[in-house]
Amino acid sequence: MTEIVTKKIEDEFPRYEPKNPFNYSNIELAKRKKAIVDAQKDFPNVPTLWVEWMYDLIEQKGEKEINRIINSGEWEKQINKDRQFGGILKTCEILENKSNED
Repeated sequence: MTEIVTKKIEDEFPRYEPKNPFNYSNIELAKRKKAIVDAQKDFPNVPTLWVEWMYDLIEQKGEKEINRIINSGEWEKQINKDRQFGGILKTCEILENKSNED
């Protein structure tokens, strides 16, 4: 006789577990979720991922470090304007097609 084996679907396919790279506790994850939802209500045009990144940045660096960076103007540095232009447009030569001149 054949034995019928029944398995739960959870045994075959594990449920999705969200990534937690900063090792937040369950309470910290709940606070994070609430803060992100509140920020999305206040700033509806900002993408959700950006809100999540900012939350994680503030949580990881701490309020004192963020205030120091803002007050020192570290985030306001100018981008290097000495970029090199050219590339393929300045290195190619466009030649006329001489094969059609019969």
